[in-house]
Amino acid sequence: MFAQGAALDRPAFERNRSNAEKLIGFEVQSARRRENRVHFFAARSSFGRVKLPALLLLASVLSPAPQPPARPPELTPPLRHDSAPGHPEPPARPADLSPSPGAAPPSPPAAGADDEAVCARLLASGRVIAVRAPAIAGAGGCGIAAPVALKAVIAADGRRIEVTPAPVMRCDLAEDVARWIDEEVAPIVETADRRIARIATADAYNCRGRNGLPNEKLSEHGKGNALDMSALQFSGGGAMALTDKGADAALTTALRATACGRFSTVLGPGSDGFHETHIHLDLEARRHSGNICQWEIR
Repeated sequence: MFAQGAALDRPAFERNRSNAEKLIGFEVQSARRRENRVHFFAARSSFGRVKLPALLLLASVLSPAPQPPARPPELTPPLRHDSAPGHPEPPARPADLSPSPGAAPPSPPAAGADDEAVCARLLASGRVIAVRAPAIAGAGGCGIAAPVALKAVIAADGRRIEVTPAPVMRCDLAEDVARWIDEEVAPIVETADRRIARIATADAYNCRGRNGLPNEKLSEHGKGNALDMSALQFSGGGAMALTDKGADAALTTALRATACGRFSTVLGPGSDGFHETHIHLDLEARRHSGNICQWEIR
């Protein structure tokens, strides 16, 4: 009987509870409004006027917060997938150093009478195997007016000492390189049972900045005025790397002395970090005929 009566009275119970909840909510809202009015009137002065701070406080509560103006769509940067905090931005791309597509091709430097005379003397000397090449033009001042490809040096006894890869350079540099190999390198290094068969080169004409850096001064390589040598190879087998720490110090010291006495610039290990595996030789013209000789024997 009791359970059945409770079940029959349940709808009435639910209605009473809903009405009670509404009444409680109404009372809570009324209490909050009364509390706000009390705080507002408490801010009045003895003259019955509302104090300015109270008005400002009320205005700040009732007025909506100002919103910033919308950002124009053309100024909104696209979202990057790698723009998370801690992800560094890539460095700015350097400006293209190559000529613009519409630029006229560079012209080669003009060969002077001295250039032609030196080339004619070199090719008629019988001391080299060399081939004249067309004038070379390059951007930024690069180029050779009268280049040659030096294929071999003819030693005093008539032997052919190959130069590979055959470097392309100015004729005056080729002449000095050939004389240095024949007159000084071979007598210092060779013995009765060891003859130089090949000179290994690392670089010659190359249109670039110094040490291969784009923003550096034009390298002497860009003018055909420099040669990089790496090793001497012998006919009976074996080789001598010019920068090898295991090489005979007496021989490399003698080679350095003769190179520095003939060329304007000699760079090797210990010079600038870019010549640890080869020897750089050039004929750069300097004021007061100053030479640079930086080749550390290790």
